[in-house]
Amino acid sequence: MSHECQCNNDDTVEETLDVLEIPHTVRHAAILGALAALPVNGSLLLKAPHMPNPLLSEVKDLEGEFNHEVVKDGPEHWLVRLRRAA
Repeated sequence: MSHECQCNNDDTVEETLDVLEIPHTVRHAAILGALAALPVNGSLLLKAPHMPNPLLSEVKDLEGEFNHEVVKDGPEHWLVRLRRAA
């Protein structure tokens, strides 16, 4: 997991997860595990080479409530903030 200084509105540091640093065979499982470990109101910034729609569909199956916000919409990479709402 790389770290880039991104700050939430409450001035806590937000981790950036660059998906290209995760082996393809375990990528979705690793990201879903990181999301499941987030506390309520916790977030992470996902850096991906494309809009992660397949992953976002899988997030719906996690326990808890998650939402996402596209921070950067390509074309070199996408940044998507994923937040655990409940």
